[in-house]
Amino acid sequence: MSDFQGQASAAQQANLDLCFGVANKILDGGEQLTRLNLDTAKATLSDWYQNLQNGLTKTAEQRLSGFENAVALPSTEKVLSYQHQVAEIAFGMRMQLAEVIDAHYQETSRCFQRFVENVAQNAPVSSEASIAFMKQIITLANTAHDTLHKAAKQTVDIAKSSVSVATEAAKESTESAEQAVEKSAKAVKH
Repeated sequence: MSDFQGQASAAQQANLDLCFGVANKILDGGEQLTRLNLDTAKATLSDWYQNLQNGLTKTAEQRLSGFENAVALPSTEKVLSYQHQVAEIAFGMRMQLAEVIDAHYQETSRCFQRFVENVAQNAPVSSEASIAFMKQIITLANTAHDTLHKAAKQTVDIAKSSVSVATEAAKESTESAEQAVEKSAKAVKH
């Protein structure tokens, strides 16, 4: 009976460790996102301040366009950079959470295997079929876990490459649009 109590206590401790491990990883990710948002807000305010300062040193006609630029939305490049950083944080969090959960799964699997081996040693001879069935369940569970783990990793890799491709495409089309606007503005001035 005390062996079962020890195993139950160990399982409870493992579950507690899992819960706090997951909570810590989520808080770490939240901290990274908060830091990114604060840094982005600081940089935006700094850019606005600099643009307004530059606008104040110009003539009245130049000032109007300077103030428009000062309060304009951040450049597409900055927005894309921000989105890329958010995606990196999300992917990193996913990987860290997967590691914590995978480690817990591996430990739980080892405990269950030890339990089955203990039962097999203490079971009557006629229970061999039941023991073989439990060992088969462990094998199937491990195979399913490995398959799901690989599929999840492939999904993340595909999503990550899609974000990179989309970011690059948006950057290129933005640069083309900015060049077209500059040409149009020069043509209007002349």
